[in-house]
Amino acid sequence: MNSVRRFVTGGRMRLAMREWRMLRKWRVPLSAVAFGAMLGVTGPFGSQSVLGPAVRYPFWMIIAVAGFGTAAAAERILPSLSPRKRTVARYFAVAAVSAVPMTFFVAWAMGVVRPGRTFGPVQLLGLFPYVALVQLLIARIMAPDDPVAVVAPAGQPAAAPEYPPEFLSKLPAALRSDILALEAEDHYVRVHTLNGSALVLMRLADAAAIIDPRLGLRVHRSWWVAKDGVRQLERTPGRAIARLLDDTAVPISRTYLPAARTVLKD
Repeated sequence: MNSVRRFVTGGRMRLAMREWRMLRKWRVPLSAVAFGAMLGVTGPFGSQSVLGPAVRYPFWMIIAVAGFGTAAAAERILPSLSPRKRTVARYFAVAAVSAVPMTFFVAWAMGVVRPGRTFGPVQLLGLFPYVALVQLLIARIMAPDDPVAVVAPAGQPAAAPEYPPEFLSKLPAALRSDILALEAEDHYVRVHTLNGSALVLMRLADAAAIIDPRLGLRVHRSWWVAKDGVRQLERTPGRAIARLLDDTAVPISRTYLPAARTVLKD
């Protein structure tokens, strides 16, 4: 099969992608600051009465920033059925895991803003549910654009998933169907199809974020594969690969192996 190697670039597309990356880069820290400011206004868990505004606002903003950071770390270390799949159980798991270090951090921070305030083991256990509740809200805020399953009316089949137009428009017309996989190459994504491949100026994480998860999933830090593009999974001791329809062997990392086994066809 002849591989078509073309750069899909251009001034307007470069500018749009740069703006998109900037928005995604700052979305989480801005959300953390905004969430902290909201907590400062509402003064939950009695902080409205024990902390003055000059202390309460910075306190909650620092707590929120730290909370977002620990939630992001929990997202990375927790196994998942799919890297992009979010369920209620997943939110609670992220909240519970991230609330453990955050409980100690909040106890320390309370000692800073209220000198002499200490937390023993029993007090830490009592503080944990409150911290976990805040972390649960943070876990949900961090993924506001998760795909929501749409239930079709009775008797009507659910709409088939499609690649987003903003993604397909970056590809040559001949390569907008039969997509097999996406491969990270520096600041580009190589889109592999049955008719060849093309480079798109886009990060793999950004591409995977806008593609319907029903179409495929990440299997490696450098690879996303389409469900319909995988012929079979091949497993040997210490190694697993997804064999594509064009015979390309895509490595599957341990982090994504449970998802690959569940979602992809053997």
